[in-house]
Amino acid sequence: MNSKQLRNSLSVFITGLTCLLALTVNAQPLLTPKEGSSKLAPQIEAQIIERLKKARPQLTFSDLSLSPMRDVYQIKINGQLAFVSKDGGHMIAGEMYAVQEGGLVNLQEQERQEAELAYAPERAKMISTISKDDMVIYSPKGEVKGYVNVFTDIDCGFCRRLHSQMPAMLAKGVEVRYLAFPRAGVDSKSAQKLATVWCSKEPQELMTRFKEGEDVPLSACKDNPVADQYMLGQQVGVSGTPAIVLESGRIIPGAVSPEVLAKEMGI
Repeated sequence: MNSKQLRNSLSVFITGLTCLLALTVNAQPLLTPKEGSSKLAPQIEAQIIERLKKARPQLTFSDLSLSPMRDVYQIKINGQLAFVSKDGGHMIAGEMYAVQEGGLVNLQEQERQEAELAYAPERAKMISTISKDDMVIYSPKGEVKGYVNVFTDIDCGFCRRLHSQMPAMLAKGVEVRYLAFPRAGVDSKSAQKLATVWCSKEPQELMTRFKEGEDVPLSACKDNPVADQYMLGQQVGVSGTPAIVLESGRIIPGAVSPEVLAKEMGI
């Protein structure tokens, strides 16, 4: 095997391993340390934190606790999860996987899910402060079985895909309440398009025309809520669009199908 063939073989192997991790990340129940075993002896905690601070005093270290791996602890460094040895002499930044029969399990996913679940009510509360008059709302002609708040961008491909499914979502009784989230920032052309929609006397029609790729003249009024809603999106944890926020405050990222959305909403 020559060097080019070797590189190609390694590339195929790495790609396959990446796919395996993605497919098996939620394949099995997640492992956690045994109940009541998460606390460390104060002297061990002090020793680890002291050694880490000597190495990088400008960083913030918190939430030191046991991991499922013996003599390896998990710790938050500036809010990001990492792992450290018992003596504080070695650190690993990244994901830990449990090797189980039938798959590999990402142990950090559980923590992220728990954090999301805990924050969801606060997110819902913050979004509830926005008046419906400041949203672009598509409402079913018949019974409204539930609603979603959607942070959207005009030029986002997945936002346009989700919008193309509007008739099917409305048919399922889902009311869609749009909030503005220009991914490129409030000074971008996308933000100007969103402001044009919000300033229109027929915002639903204009939103659809923009999302279908029509070249619509820009006409943003002075007092539009785009900047405020963009800031709110950042505050509640929106990192991409479309970001669908359920009534509970839980975020569903991406352009999910109407069937999946209805199932997540329990309708």
